[in-house]
Amino acid sequence: MQNSRTLIVSNRLEEIRTIEATLEEFSEQQNFPPEALFQIQLSLEELFTNVVSYAHDDEQEHEVKIILSKDGETITVEIIDDGCPFDPLHDAPDPDIDSSLEERGIGGAGIMLAKQMMTELRYKRDNARNHLTMVKKI
Repeated sequence: MQNSRTLIVSNRLEEIRTIEATLEEFSEQQNFPPEALFQIQLSLEELFTNVVSYAHDDEQEHEVKIILSKDGETITVEIIDDGCPFDPLHDAPDPDIDSSLEERGIGGAGIMLAKQMMTELRYKRDNARNHLTMVKKI
């Protein structure tokens, strides 16, 4: 049995509160293990922040669609935005993990974190939209 929830938010950092509340409610309904919820929440926050910070070249408000679903032991989160084409799995810089925090450049750490915490990450560009899908097997 598959259950899902779709959330549409604007590309503003304040929307993280709405995303967290929706994810927590969905998690309770679907009985996510606490560790899976933590990993999904952290990854989703990082990737949503990237969309807000880097996806658009203008100051206008844009919609970001987030689809949460659970099918058996698989939790899927899809982030869909109309920003510039960007495949974070191939186009994001590798984070500098060898330098001190003061010397490190910006970029890549959120993607690296999501890659470590999720079972699978996928990206596609479809209908002028970025689709980033995170999959977590529990």
